[in-house]
Amino acid sequence: MVRVFLVMPDMAPAKIHALCSAGAPDVLVSYSILVWKPVTAERLKAVVERGCVGSVMLDSGAYHHARGEFRVDVDEYASRAWRLAVEGLAEYVVAPDVPGDPKTTLKRTLQFSKAYPGEFIPVAQPPPGPPDPKAHANELQGLALKDLLERAPKVPGGRLVGLGGLDGPRRKTGYLVDLVRKIEDLRLDIKLHLFGVGARLIKSLAARGLLNMVYSIDTGGWLAEIRFRRRTRYRALTTLEANTAAIKGYLERLATATEAH
Repeated sequence: MVRVFLVMPDMAPAKIHALCSAGAPDVLVSYSILVWKPVTAERLKAVVERGCVGSVMLDSGAYHHARGEFRVDVDEYASRAWRLAVEGLAEYVVAPDVPGDPKTTLKRTLQFSKAYPGEFIPVAQPPPGPPDPKAHANELQGLALKDLLERAPKVPGGRLVGLGGLDGPRRKTGYLVDLVRKIEDLRLDIKLHLFGVGARLIKSLAARGLLNMVYSIDTGGWLAEIRFRRRTRYRALTTLEANTAAIKGYLERLATATEAH
């Protein structure tokens, strides 16, 4: 079963209550959100202490950084991430990657590895230019050559490494299937976390017998469930009902997708 980290754009009260009603799902929170909305850290601590979430993955806010909306200082991020890890508020910490820029990603990850004392998830970003699954897969070799895979968290089946840049023309079944196959051929002792991948792409991997390579994903797809199915499928009358139903409904869709043949 693939683990699912629900992307939390904030920790508004309705979302907190929904998490507490939805069986303690895993969540992903971005460092950028913690900086922009300081109350998020207090609310995150509260939901962890109440047992309303399973595991928390802390992302650096890479896309906000790449778009020029937010500056992720590597050393500051490392310091904040370590505090959250020590406090038990971040079980998984993602290296400060830069979407579509593997060279800068490697440089920042090496800097992060010196500043952050714990395990963290390195991320393989695709090189610029036309989509090339082989080139994307080979970025993992670059991480391995710098011993960064040795810093990755141990999970059942290997060490956990992230695949980024799965958007635009790379958010297609053919690309992802080819990419995972090429990574499998590398025979590295790793499991994959796929950033931003939802039920459709998971179903395509399952149908081809490739989910054995995947440990986890993160997705904001449940937020779309609120937008498009709140009053139809879920018949939610309140924001709390909408959030709770969307979380449960989307997790059910993903569970069904992993059973595809």
